[in-house]
Amino acid sequence: MKISTRVKDFIHKFLLKCYLFRREGCIFSALFLTFLCSVPSSLHNWNSSWYVMDYSLGFDSRLLIGSLLRLFHPDYLPAEHAYTFVFISILVLLLLLSYVLGFALRKTDNQPAGAGLLLLTSLYLLSPGSPAYLWTGENMGRFDLYLIILTVFAAILYIKIPDSVIRLIAFTVIGLTALCIHQVFMFIFFPLLLAMYADTAWEKGKKSHFVLGGICLFLLCIAFIYLQLFSHLNIDSPENLIALLSSRTDLNINETALRYEYFATIDTAFRELMLNQLSERIRYGIVTVFLLSPLLFIYGYLWHHILRAGRGIRFKYLLILLSQLSFVPAFLLAIDWGRWFGAFITVQALQVVILAARKDAAVLAGLARLSICLRKHPYLFIAAGIWMASLSKFQATLLPDAPVFFGSLYKLYQTIF
Repeated sequence: MKISTRVKDFIHKFLLKCYLFRREGCIFSALFLTFLCSVPSSLHNWNSSWYVMDYSLGFDSRLLIGSLLRLFHPDYLPAEHAYTFVFISILVLLLLLSYVLGFALRKTDNQPAGAGLLLLTSLYLLSPGSPAYLWTGENMGRFDLYLIILTVFAAILYIKIPDSVIRLIAFTVIGLTALCIHQVFMFIFFPLLLAMYADTAWEKGKKSHFVLGGICLFLLCIAFIYLQLFSHLNIDSPENLIALLSSRTDLNINETALRYEYFATIDTAFRELMLNQLSERIRYGIVTVFLLSPLLFIYGYLWHHILRAGRGIRFKYLLILLSQLSFVPAFLLAIDWGRWFGAFITVQALQVVILAARKDAAVLAGLARLSICLRKHPYLFIAAGIWMASLSKFQATLLPDAPVFFGSLYKLYQTIF
């Protein structure tokens, strides 16, 4: 009799957990199936060199992941093992991201903001900047993957840890770790971390929290400046570095990538990599913004109402919005505009998601207004979702649809005129 009762209790609890986490399960299942259907068979060769680079070469950027892998492969790293590491890392990201999105949706369930948050989540997962952009052919193995994992993990701590001081310290440790993985973190995913800093500092209105938050941000800035300007390898030439790395792996060692990262000056890399392609990037960048314009209007509408609802602490929301300017240096200094657009869309979605998960009053009010708009004009938002789903995912340098769209317009122009 007791065994029967225990079995019933176990089944009841199991079904309850399945019910509570059904959103997370649905999100993860959709992302996982998408991943299995489109995952490339190898890492992109531009980034593969860094998987065999570690701190024995010096203290420089992009060496943390290789140092972790060398703990398990001290002498030789087979390409298939590096690929397996990336494969597992993507699964970890999908689990963490599914949890954050599902948790936020559960927190707003049966609330006026619920429909608005579900809309934003759906558009994010359908858009070219969904997690699937991390495993397109040009992005498979890029270190952006680990930066997102750390940032989403920080979001979970932000949601779950009640103590503000512990949160601020945890954000700083995570930020420093992300910078060691790739210093571009400061340009592309830092705005999401800054939203957590800002909300935590404003949470109880204590001056000590503002001071601690400022000190933490200062440490991140110092670490970024050091890694960007003063760190270096203990190897004097690209040839010596390539010879050493080639003896450690059968991964493709890209001489051009290593030369520009460690042996060329910033102005040389900018002149040779960026300037000769700048006009093309601007042209296709403008087309990309046009293709993504439904998201632009939706987020513009949402943040307009968030700012109106948060009048008492409007500076916090303005700070979060202005943090998007950190993307500008990335667009100006490097040609990987597809990666920057993908990160930008991710940051826009997750900033709202995590603030909603913490039941931020102004964000919930803005989402409630979006829910009303959704009920009034459902077909417009359905059309926006279909449009987002029809677009390709971002590659490293651009949205594949942008040159196709531009070429079609140019042919139409030639036909008419």
